[in-house]
Amino acid sequence: MLDLLLRRRTAVQAALPALLDLSQPSVARLVGGFVSDGLVGATTRMATGRGNPSVTLGLMPDYAFGLGIGIAGDAVSMALVDFAGTVRATRRLAMADRSPRAVVAQLATMRADLLSTSAIDQARLIGTGVGFSGFLAGDPPRFNPPAMLADWVDIDLVETLSPVLGPDLLCDNDATCAAIAEGLLGVGRTTATFAYCHLTNGFGGGLIVDGQPMRGALGNAGDFGAVWWLLGRERPDGGYPGLDRLHALVTKSGTVFASVEEMLAHVTPATPGVDAWLAEAKEPFATLAFLLGHIVAPEKVVIGGRLPRWLATTLAGSVHLPTSPTRHERPFPLPVVVAGEVDGDATAIGAALMPLRALFFR
Repeated sequence: MLDLLLRRRTAVQAALPALLDLSQPSVARLVGGFVSDGLVGATTRMATGRGNPSVTLGLMPDYAFGLGIGIAGDAVSMALVDFAGTVRATRRLAMADRSPRAVVAQLATMRADLLSTSAIDQARLIGTGVGFSGFLAGDPPRFNPPAMLADWVDIDLVETLSPVLGPDLLCDNDATCAAIAEGLLGVGRTTATFAYCHLTNGFGGGLIVDGQPMRGALGNAGDFGAVWWLLGRERPDGGYPGLDRLHALVTKSGTVFASVEEMLAHVTPATPGVDAWLAEAKEPFATLAFLLGHIVAPEKVVIGGRLPRWLATTLAGSVHLPTSPTRHERPFPLPVVVAGEVDGDATAIGAALMPLRALFFR
């Protein structure tokens, strides 16, 4: 029930028995308990005709909060998300020094600033999630990161970050965290199964299947970038079409930004190099979406990550999947490519949702 209210924002109580496959008395008991404990609020509107008044239910935003951290190639981010899924505060900072020592110190400063200015009851902060760039390489959580985060190889994230972020710490790949955010607050509100393409300095991804993140037996389901490497699409002058490649093409065209993070704050559709990147990116994404359609069969392939919404929308609109041979005059069903719907840093937002999911949602 809580999961449904998070995804739908509100629901009429009379509709819940059918939506949850529960009896009306069971729903009434659950609602009564949730309202009594302060998790759910109820508003009553008098019926205009015959019948009982309608009761609309919604999650109480201040009941609990999750804090999320995103550690990407050249930036760190932070988000505070409330019980109803609203982003209450964010911070984001480019990092020239990405050593564990520097990042830990910066996170401590960001956390103190964010919590002191957010005007929440800090006793309601139930935990922190961390989305880290790299593939899972061990337990307790260790990641094999890109070259920009080489100092983090074999670092125990919980041991390293708990002193400044608190003991209730959950860690996952940054793309999986972003996919969780999209699953609960974006495309996932209407689409149960989708593949998420996470564009950051490089490229990663995540899978949401029947509303749940799928990690696979080894924990790295969704590492789609290796598909391009295998197919020979990796470019000797910049790699697959992530944001480092966009940065390189923009720089080559005469606009110099110190980092990807700076570029993302100022790039526009008219920035020289953007059109070249879009032209270069659309075929690899079409191939990837085609393969995902035949292997995973998601309803949608979502383009998200750190790129601006307008750029994700433009790229998604330019991707045209190859056509499978028809059989009996019927085409093979393939996914639709769309832009992500989560506003803000999806990795940090998804990381903040992880402790909330663990305690309250499906």
